[in-house]
Amino acid sequence: MKKFLQPILGLFVCAFMVVPFMGVNAVEPVEVDNADDLYKYLEDNVTTSVKLTKDIETTHKINVTSDKVIDGNGHKITYVGTFKGGEKDNTVWGSDAEAPYNGGVYVIQAYDANVTVKNITLTGGNVGLSANGANLTLEGTINVSGNGFGGIELTKGAAPTLSVPSLTINNATIVNTTETKDLPTLWTDNLSPEEVESMNIEYNGVKVAVTCDKENGKPLQVQLFLDENNLPTGDNYVELDASDYRPAVEEPTTPETPKDENNDVKDEVENPKTSDGIMIAVSALAVSAVIAVIAKKKLA
Repeated sequence: MKKFLQPILGLFVCAFMVVPFMGVNAVEPVEVDNADDLYKYLEDNVTTSVKLTKDIETTHKINVTSDKVIDGNGHKITYVGTFKGGEKDNTVWGSDAEAPYNGGVYVIQAYDANVTVKNITLTGGNVGLSANGANLTLEGTINVSGNGFGGIELTKGAAPTLSVPSLTINNATIVNTTETKDLPTLWTDNLSPEEVESMNIEYNGVKVAVTCDKENGKPLQVQLFLDENNLPTGDNYVELDASDYRPAVEEPTTPETPKDENNDVKDEVENPKTSDGIMIAVSALAVSAVIAVIAKKKLA
C-alpha cells in the first residue's frame, strides 16, 4: 500500500509546489474566421471577447445582447444579404428576407449591453453599427464606409427597460469615405429632446460636434460629420469648432511617482477577468494540501 501511495503523494506534492507559480491571465478572446462561429459567440450570453482572424460576410443583422469586446483585428464584416422586398440595394430601408425583423439592417447592433468595438470595418448594411439602449465604446480604427444610410446610429427602442444609449470614442479614429451632407457618420434617432440633451457622447474626451433640429416638428438629433464640408448650416444647427471634437495630440508627460506614505498604499483595483483563475489556483492549493495530509497519514 505504501509503495502505491508514495508516487501519488509525490505527484500531489509537485502540484502543490507548482500551482503558486502558475500565471493567472485574463480570459483570452475567442478567435473566429467564419460566419457561423461569429453568430454563435456574438449572440450568446457566455462569451465575453471575440477576435476576428479573417474577413467575414453575414446574411443577417448580428445582435449583441450581452457585454462583449469585439476585436476586428483589422478585418471587416460585410452584409451580403437582401433588404426589404428582396432588394440588394442598401439604400432600401428594411429587413432582409432570410431573417425578417422590424427596422433597418445593421451590420452589428449592440442592444441593452456594454459593448466595445475596435479595429474593424462594418459595411454593406443600411447602417454599419447601432447602439440600441447600449453603452458603446469604440477603440482603434472603426471604418463604417459603404452603408446606405450612414455609419453609426444611437437609438432606443420601444422596450420599457431600455436606457438612453451612450457612446465613448476612446483614442479611436472613425473612417467613413461615403459620408455626405445627408448621411452623417453618426447620429441619434428615436430619442426625445430631453434624452438627446442627457446623452453622453464623447469623441476622444470631448462632446460630439453638431446638434441639430432637422425640420420643424422633427426630434432633436446629435450628428457627427467627419468632413467639415458636410456640416449643416442654418438657424436650426449649433456647430462647434472642429478642434472641439478633434483635439490636438498632446505630448505625453511623465507621471510623478506617488509618494509611499507609511508603506500603506496598496493597489485596490481588481481585474474581474482574473478572479476565476485566482479562485482555481487557490482551490487547487487547498485540495493538494488536504490530499497530501491524508496520504501522509496513510503512509505513517
